[in-house]
Amino acid sequence: MNSLLLYLLKVSAGLGIIFLPYYFLFRNDPNLVLKRAYLVCGLFASWVFPFISFRKLPLAVDLTPTVFINLDTPVSQTVVIESVEATGGLTINWLEVLILVYLSGLVFMFLKNLFLIFKWNLTWRRSHNEEGVSFINNDQVFTLFNKIFVPGSLKDRNDLNNVLLHEKAHIRQLHFIDLMLMEGTLLLTWFNPFSWLISRMIKENHEHLADREVLSTGVNPARYRAQLMNHTLGVNVFRLGNQFNHSLTIKRFKMMKKPKRSLKGFIKIALLIPAILVTLGLTTGMTPQQKTVKGKVIFTDTGEPATGASVVIRNSTHGCVVDKEGSFMLNVDGNPELVISFVGYETLIAKASEIGKKPLKLEVKTHIMDLESVPLSLKKNDSGSITLKMKDGSNAQPVFVLDGKVVKEIDDLDPETIDNISVIKNSDDPVVQKYKATHGVILITTKKEADRASKKEKEVFYVVEEMPTFNGGDPAPEFRKYIAQNLRYPQVAAKNGIDGRVIVQFMVNSTGQVEDAVVVRSVDPALDKEALRVVMSSSDWTPGKQRGKAVNVLFTFPINFVLQDKEGDEKGALPPKETKEELNKQAANREDKPVFYIVEDMPQFPGGKSALKTYIYSNLEYPESVKKQGIEGEVHVKFLIDTDGKPKQVEVVRSTYQGFNEAAKKVIREMPDWKPGTQRGKAVKVFHVIPIKFNSSK
Repeated sequence: MNSLLLYLLKVSAGLGIIFLPYYFLFRNDPNLVLKRAYLVCGLFASWVFPFISFRKLPLAVDLTPTVFINLDTPVSQTVVIESVEATGGLTINWLEVLILVYLSGLVFMFLKNLFLIFKWNLTWRRSHNEEGVSFINNDQVFTLFNKIFVPGSLKDRNDLNNVLLHEKAHIRQLHFIDLMLMEGTLLLTWFNPFSWLISRMIKENHEHLADREVLSTGVNPARYRAQLMNHTLGVNVFRLGNQFNHSLTIKRFKMMKKPKRSLKGFIKIALLIPAILVTLGLTTGMTPQQKTVKGKVIFTDTGEPATGASVVIRNSTHGCVVDKEGSFMLNVDGNPELVISFVGYETLIAKASEIGKKPLKLEVKTHIMDLESVPLSLKKNDSGSITLKMKDGSNAQPVFVLDGKVVKEIDDLDPETIDNISVIKNSDDPVVQKYKATHGVILITTKKEADRASKKEKEVFYVVEEMPTFNGGDPAPEFRKYIAQNLRYPQVAAKNGIDGRVIVQFMVNSTGQVEDAVVVRSVDPALDKEALRVVMSSSDWTPGKQRGKAVNVLFTFPINFVLQDKEGDEKGALPPKETKEELNKQAANREDKPVFYIVEDMPQFPGGKSALKTYIYSNLEYPESVKKQGIEGEVHVKFLIDTDGKPKQVEVVRSTYQGFNEAAKKVIREMPDWKPGTQRGKAVKVFHVIPIKFNSSK
């Protein structure tokens, strides 16, 4: 119901956008056919545009200058759900009251129109003549679809012929189609004043069109106007009909004297229609950037709401938490996959378009052992060794894989330590092909390995209500600082000039310990080993929590190894002392020093970030030529803060409009000296990236 009300409000706004330009700019234009097309197409557009998607320009947001760090650090996003207790006493649901009033008006108008259509159709059937004219006991002349109604007092009058010419013009020009479309609009948007005003403009234009056709037959204009004056009295009989005396004003007489076409009117409409359509689209159209997904999550085993389950957009940190009713609501772009997880239950992945059709069910996590049929028979000799036979009795020579490793024999394996055995014989199976096993593969898993695997298969979260912390703070700066202080460059890698970025994935378990660290992006075995060492050697974290319970959380962290005599892309790791001395000798005649993006103590602008922001936007020169065009944008400027604190090597790394680049670089070049960054107590060069917004409102 809320969607329907929003749609009707958008239609109402669209009708206002269509009416206002017409009333103030087009109403007195003599291009009557063009005006009719504008009004009818405008009605149609008002109903259709809310269904069309238009991509709006993103609004500029206020950004504090930031150092860009390329780290895949998870960020928690907590949704606070508050329940409001119903207070005692009488409460009124005003939304329901408005809906009731709206429906009452709609039903009243519908029944009234239905009654009048039935009444006048019955009257016409009883009294119409061969020309399709019905003489009635009423002072009004009007048409209803293809039926003409004329007062009985005009039956023998000389001016009856002009009246009939006028009404037949309405029929020939199919004005009833416009009226039916307008009446449908009035029925559904009767609360909107613009609907009634457009209805009046449509009927006024119909009368001008009918008048023009009558005068084109050679009727004397003065006599015709005098005849119109004789029919000024009377009341509105029926909105679905065209009345002979409708909108009888001095404007109607003036319109009769105007030429049929006006070049000025064509130009005016041609120039304004694109602007009207753009305004209509931006005001009433939908934007595809985001849509709201609503769904419900329940536990399969109990049927209860999955309160506290996390719902996260896959490969992002944006999500929410299921409320106590089992419901959730999330804004998404397009049709992404949503990941729904809860401790002790299987993680569920579903497309956003599939949400809401039926409740999402979380299955209890169980370990299912998929055993294939065993085509081999195992026999144990008296000596304790194991002999394998094929079905035909011949000796089999399968490949034994014990806890993931190939072994030649299993005679010494204690059966009590075996958790499960799987035998795979199919030659097309990937496992058989991997080990090139002619007689199949026997996969043996010991209880120790099964226990270790089960621990690894514990529920792991990417985003939880309370993310883990390191050394009592945000892991992004704190863990980076720990790595910078404890990372040592492997000597063999330093001698061979090997550097690069190693990406490590690890889990902070429910007790705060780091475990299961693996390299997901390798550079060199020596660098990989050192990266794993420094990660696994870290002190305990404060574990993350989901619904008040400590849970496992997965992190991905890049560790950069940069040789001291090279310019690095990110964080520097110092090599051992022996290597350091060798490299210093090699770089004795070079002026360059190591350059960092992240150091233990980052450079500081005098007065801090707020002072930096004030300086930039107080001294930024917005190009006047660009400002007059209303162009806005953003420029990302990269610059080096030297060991003396002076900004150098200013360059643009990203820009939305080239006309902003010089102004952005100028304000950075002219800024005062910074307090330089330090690494292990020594001033070093540090790269900075600052986004600068060009907003005409600043």
